[in-house]
Amino acid sequence: MAPVISNRGPSRSANPAQRLAFSVLFALIGAGLTTFGLHQAGHAVGLLGEPGTLTVASCARVGQPKPEIRCTGSFRSDDGRSTDPAARFTVNPSLASGQTTRLDRVDAGSYVRISPAGTEEYAALTLFGMALFVFAGSGFASRAHSTGRPELRAGPVGRVGLRLGQAGIVLLLGAALCAVIAFLSPR
Repeated sequence: MAPVISNRGPSRSANPAQRLAFSVLFALIGAGLTTFGLHQAGHAVGLLGEPGTLTVASCARVGQPKPEIRCTGSFRSDDGRSTDPAARFTVNPSLASGQTTRLDRVDAGSYVRISPAGTEEYAALTLFGMALFVFAGSGFASRAHSTGRPELRAGPVGRVGLRLGQAGIVLLLGAALCAVIAFLSPR
């Protein structure tokens, strides 16, 4: 068997400034996704707003070309301190008149449905953001030799980069698992 010959020519090592820029970009995107995901998950669980129950009065399909279902009804908070007789929120699928559903009141007139599927969706987004953030840290600890293949530095910094890379892979797997659970959860 003949040896394999590459036509690509010599590869270049990564520019440290580019590696730093990509690491900072990944860190910022990861931090943003993590913050947004945690905030939304808090509402999907009912921890950040005012949790309560809405009794549906009616639902209607509105909007074009992608219609959404908007329901109205009477909202009452769990502690009984606040009520909204004309609460409106978007839902899929439609609810029957008289049916109740759990909502989190974010602001006056703004509601988020409390649901396991919503919680899992935002948990997946949070874990994905954390993985990007961790991969950014791994990028700081790596370097490229003249062969162009990324290799880890020897010593404690290299071990940290390796552990961060492994943690990022675990976080990505967790995000994928949460996404599958959210997809399979009833709405």
